[in-house]
Amino acid sequence: MKKMNNKSEKIISQINSNVFFKEFTFSKNDFTDLDTKQELEFSDNVVWIDDIFFIFEIKDRNSEDLENDSKWFNNKVLKKAVSQIKSTHKYLEKYPNIPITNEKGHTKNITEAKFENIKNIIIYTPNDNFSEDKRHLKFYESKIIGFIHLFHSEDYYWICKYLITPAEVEEYLTFREKLFQKHSNYLNNLPEQYVLGHFLETLDTSELKAEYINNLINIKPDSSEFNMSYIIDNFNKNIQGINEKTEYYPIIAEIAKLKRSELAEFKKRFIRTIEKCKENDIDLPYRIYVPRTDCGFVFIPLIKKASKHWKTALSNFTYAQKYDQKASKCVGLVIFENTINDKVVLDMYWSFLKQDWEYDEEMEKRLYDSFPFRKVNTKLIENRYKD
Repeated sequence: MKKMNNKSEKIISQINSNVFFKEFTFSKNDFTDLDTKQELEFSDNVVWIDDIFFIFEIKDRNSEDLENDSKWFNNKVLKKAVSQIKSTHKYLEKYPNIPITNEKGHTKNITEAKFENIKNIIIYTPNDNFSEDKRHLKFYESKIIGFIHLFHSEDYYWICKYLITPAEVEEYLTFREKLFQKHSNYLNNLPEQYVLGHFLETLDTSELKAEYINNLINIKPDSSEFNMSYIIDNFNKNIQGINEKTEYYPIIAEIAKLKRSELAEFKKRFIRTIEKCKENDIDLPYRIYVPRTDCGFVFIPLIKKASKHWKTALSNFTYAQKYDQKASKCVGLVIFENTINDKVVLDMYWSFLKQDWEYDEEMEKRLYDSFPFRKVNTKLIENRYKD
């Protein structure tokens, strides 16, 4: 198995693990052709979260290499890395089973990914005196596999610093492609900061405006309002009836697919649920529904004396929220206080339902007779990056 001797590979793996979570970041990607027994590398790094699927090739300039920067870029990036990206596509077409291992040590078959939405990405780290003309190149255009994104490693770092959530990074890559298709003659003369600044302002690609780059000064990369990373590590400890090490992945996947405005609403309800379960009065669950992903979320605060019924509450409220919103998926969370060795702690249990919505006469009657939720309001966010 190939080790990450490449400094940039290690850095990109760390960035991807932080942004896309360890569960969905893969850097141990060697597999064996069962016919030839040849060991092959699928890709330097992979991100796979349901419909989100990125493949990375990463090139690091050896400072002792006497080859000039332009020649190195053409040979290592535009030729070798592009060829490796194309090989990855061929592997997906050829092999029915390609096991790769994520940063949690769990192995998944990458051919199960939906690779019609694949994003091809090359990240490179050249010498300090690298040509700005080369750095401004946004894509390699392949007649076979389409766009291959080109990123200087510094630019990729700042993209992830500003956008933070996996859904936003995917949206940015799609926007970048559309902007290039509209303005290919001009975009290769502009730095990556312009593309990011334009994205932070608007998804409208009809015209380029120089002032958009100022958004990188005016908008600070602050995730405090919607950062939920501190609960991720406890998921596998707090899921109802967990049987497998990866059974909690669908829950994290639904959270990972939220954009910052949606995550902010998630976090508000998460915090309120913690606060309410510490009180003595029974309260209604909190909830949100995200039409974009067709997933509902329900947050259930239980007072201590009712905590023994947490399994029933979690099951019933999760199904009721999914049914009421006519959603195909729903994530449920119940929180209550528990006393262990004379110390009060918070217990959190999660559940996940996924199935097509079907009419349920009994549930219709229950919701009509005794509606268990607050009213859901629609909230439209004009620009989630600006106050």
